[in-house]
Amino acid sequence: MKKTVSARLLGTGAASLAMGVALLSGPAAAQEIVNDGAVGGDTIVVTGSRIARHDVDAPVPVSVVSNTDLQYDAAQNIQDTLNEMPQVAIGLTRANSNFLISGTGVATIDLRGLGDSRTLVLVNGRRFVGGLPGDSAVDVNNIPTDFIERVEIVTGGSSAVYGSDAVAGVVNFILKDQFEGVSVRGQAGLTGKGDNARYMTSVTAGTSFGADDRGNILTNFTYDRDAGLFSHKRARSAQDCAGLICGPASYSSYASQGRFQLVDADGLANNAYQSGSLFTFDRGNNVVTGFPADAGYNRNDDRYISVPVERYLASAIANFDISDSAKLFGELTYGRVRSNSRLEPFALDWTDVYTGVDDLGMSIDNPFIPAEVAAAIAARNSDADPDNDVAAIQFRRRQNDVFDRSNVVRRDTWRAVAGIRGDLGSKFKYEASYVYGYMNDYNASEDIDNRRYRNALNAIRVGPGNVLGVDIVCADAAARAEGCIPINLFGYDTADPRAAAYVQAVIPKSQEITNQQHVATATINGTPFDLGAGDVGFALGFEYRKEKSVSDWDTLTNTGGNSGNQTPDLVGSYTVKEVFGEVNVPLIRDSFVDYFGLIAAARLSDYSTVGSVLSWNAGAELQPFEGLRLRGVYAEANRAPNTSELFSQPSETFASVTDPCNGVTASTSNQYAAACRAVPAIQAAIAANGVFEYTLADLQGINGFQGGNLNLQEEKARTFTIGAVITPLQMRNLSLTIDYYNISIDRAINTIDRTYAIQQCLLTDLPLYCDNVVRNANTGRVTRVDGQLINVAGYKNSGIDVGLRYWTGLGIAPDDRLSITANYTYLIENSTQADPVAPVEDAAGTFGQAFSRHRFTGRAAYSVDDFTFSWQTKFMSGGDYVLNFTSTNPDILALNKIDDYWLHDLQVRYDIDQKYSFYFGIDNVFDTQPPYLPGTPFGTPTGLETGDAFDLFGRAFTVGVNFRF
Repeated sequence: MKKTVSARLLGTGAASLAMGVALLSGPAAAQEIVNDGAVGGDTIVVTGSRIARHDVDAPVPVSVVSNTDLQYDAAQNIQDTLNEMPQVAIGLTRANSNFLISGTGVATIDLRGLGDSRTLVLVNGRRFVGGLPGDSAVDVNNIPTDFIERVEIVTGGSSAVYGSDAVAGVVNFILKDQFEGVSVRGQAGLTGKGDNARYMTSVTAGTSFGADDRGNILTNFTYDRDAGLFSHKRARSAQDCAGLICGPASYSSYASQGRFQLVDADGLANNAYQSGSLFTFDRGNNVVTGFPADAGYNRNDDRYISVPVERYLASAIANFDISDSAKLFGELTYGRVRSNSRLEPFALDWTDVYTGVDDLGMSIDNPFIPAEVAAAIAARNSDADPDNDVAAIQFRRRQNDVFDRSNVVRRDTWRAVAGIRGDLGSKFKYEASYVYGYMNDYNASEDIDNRRYRNALNAIRVGPGNVLGVDIVCADAAARAEGCIPINLFGYDTADPRAAAYVQAVIPKSQEITNQQHVATATINGTPFDLGAGDVGFALGFEYRKEKSVSDWDTLTNTGGNSGNQTPDLVGSYTVKEVFGEVNVPLIRDSFVDYFGLIAAARLSDYSTVGSVLSWNAGAELQPFEGLRLRGVYAEANRAPNTSELFSQPSETFASVTDPCNGVTASTSNQYAAACRAVPAIQAAIAANGVFEYTLADLQGINGFQGGNLNLQEEKARTFTIGAVITPLQMRNLSLTIDYYNISIDRAINTIDRTYAIQQCLLTDLPLYCDNVVRNANTGRVTRVDGQLINVAGYKNSGIDVGLRYWTGLGIAPDDRLSITANYTYLIENSTQADPVAPVEDAAGTFGQAFSRHRFTGRAAYSVDDFTFSWQTKFMSGGDYVLNFTSTNPDILALNKIDDYWLHDLQVRYDIDQKYSFYFGIDNVFDTQPPYLPGTPFGTPTGLETGDAFDLFGRAFTVGVNFRF
């Protein structure tokens, strides 16, 4: 068992001490926008506002990752760098998507841990098509790292400025728009254990064209490959684990040789074989009574810690000045992402094949039943005691020799932008643009055809030998005509390849996803007049957007004819028309205070689904004297439901539920008993039998449907930020920001836990719960529990962000330079309320990227001559991993206690004449290992035996080179 290596250099109680100590090293840069530490700069459009202004005057907290930061990080995938920042939680990554169907290898950004669907991702201030079925969450795999000039992050409600999905904030990727020449970068990486190889090649080229160089074009092609990492490559996750036990005792009972049970006509165990009902096989395929502890299957031997990802990216940006006051611009992006999961073979249960109410399992006449087992069955069934009879054989077996359920993914994304921008006189500017986005995701895996599998199990003997298709054949003549070959599940590798081919689905289990996006935007902004304290700035605009999503499953999945539940297709679309405006009003300048002004923004949106929605914000800025700027903004933001949430058709599920009425008698006195006895059918059962209870078949038959809801309304968020920007005159190269943020989301879209719905229906009788629960009027038993999406949840998130950027010459060598960048977040609250009567659960202070009380990243870089040495640190304070975790075992309780977590990275870079760069980096310098966290109840991605908030790879090395011509 491995424990976290923690550097206890500081206590987690004092934010100032945490920041002070950590600055001695440093991590991924994010800071208030400044130009290399100096105050001032050109007026630009800063994310969070459409009004151009000096970058240090940003009215809302803006954190920035610069191109220099990306170079120091040797970033291959931009998500790796962004996930180092304290404002960003872990979204979908290559390390937690192995078990996803439509999201394998996807990379999303999740601000504040409020969900990637509540984080709006922009490219050059414009929307990007979603990367998941029916969802707005963007797959940032499609954004080439070497094309990025900087990344700006605004946390808090920005819907008034950018529209829906921005309730948690905005991540805006600003791409390069000018480049002359050719730049080639190549790098390769490997962990200290010689695995998880990563390769990257990137070529960027740009040139000017036309008379007086009126036009320019910039292109980039990137290829990279991440080989992934198998679970068995790390001792921590080489074997299945449960609690404190790893190894055979924790292996799955769905074994590759099968686990078989003899049952009677009621489906109950029948001890017919050597006084037992269970049997399996040893490696020689000899029958073994029972199911020994070492007979199970080690699933972690097959799984990925991190899935492989291969990317082909092509991008282009072009600009052309058609006059001094008008410029045409265009952007084109194409990305192809390939990935695949690696899962253990499918765990087939007899209930997956035999779906009828009266089906008990495999026929006892199956000719493959081992002779000694068949003899025991025959003896029981001929002893004139019908209560002893064996009626069927139930089984569970891995399908190693039948089919591979690991999926393959091909994801293609196109995005095109065309527009014009320019000046209207000296005080006004305009821009009009159109964005088209298209994403196609095809993922597929092998599967079985349930009907054919039943045919292959329904085998009979027609000859004296054991020749398949001659002596042993499928019983159904029609099945034989279509090529049915009997399948033998008794033992290791007993399924004949012809039988395996027959039972496999002719149509692969597949899903083809298409997202389409159309966005037309027109804006005008300017400074029409001066009230005496400076120009009043404004921006007005109109936007039209159409989103459409299609998720097309194969026919067998649609009909429930393969190994999964019945799943319908998704087809949905909506449109929205919006008008928006912003204003920046200077009121006082160079008086008793240096500056005081007001800002405001509003957006009126008309959705084809939820109707009209108003988002707005208002704030103030105060600079009492040069070097100190105070700012505060209150916003009311909205997120409209996406196409998946609205239009997903109900799909069937057989999720396990618990009815608290099960086992209730006339004298039971728990909190549910009286409500249970108030149900007439339950009271009648108690009167007749003394107890109300379920049979195993009753419990297994409880189904339910989950899906979208056309009656969903928008989520509403209230956000408040107040803070200060400190740029002291005595230290001209220092910028320090301190901001308090508070985000509250009401009517959040969620489902109600099924068991919780049963419990609350009994206690409250509210339609919110009871509409989801169906009880049989005659028996009183629950037969169906649905899980429809509704506006029911609430989230609150608050804290303090601190950002710092500083540079100075140390004088150790001529023209040397030390640069320090840092970001720190102190989390005050991160609470969730699943529904209006559920308890509020505050996870702030537990451990995780979104939950640790103290989170810090910082970097120190020292440059002299052509050499640069950078050191980066990431810190998360320790705490409980699972909130309200209880256990009677103190050793398991101890696993839930996570120590303070530190990671350190370094890079050495050598630059020659700004044309040639060579660099070498080490991530996780001290090879800090993640703690052991075995699956349930820790909720970790299966196959890791730890959490995805940790570094899962260990010490890793990167070497690279960049040439510019």
